[in-house]
Amino acid sequence: MIIVKGEARFGEGEIERLREPLNAWIEEVRQRDGCLSYCYSVDMGDPNVLHISHSWRDEAAIDAHMAELGPLMQVIAGAEMPALLANAYEARFLKTLMGE
Repeated sequence: MIIVKGEARFGEGEIERLREPLNAWIEEVRQRDGCLSYCYSVDMGDPNVLHISHSWRDEAAIDAHMAELGPLMQVIAGAEMPALLANAYEARFLKTLMGE
């Protein structure tokens, strides 16, 4: 499994302005082959930081996703975004930390 974690810092109000098209993008990506999860979340302490979290079946699935980022780039093209970082990690299940 490949896990992607990252964050994007946007200018004041940009996340709220982009909420609808980003939600549409998320729904589209969740249907892609090999997508296990795909989420963005706004930081509780800083409404201008968007956390990025997704997981993929394998490296081929994440590579295929990365080749299809055109629609996302169109959505964020005019946004003020001074920082963006996303890293991919190879993962295996270790243990349940909370819950059943």
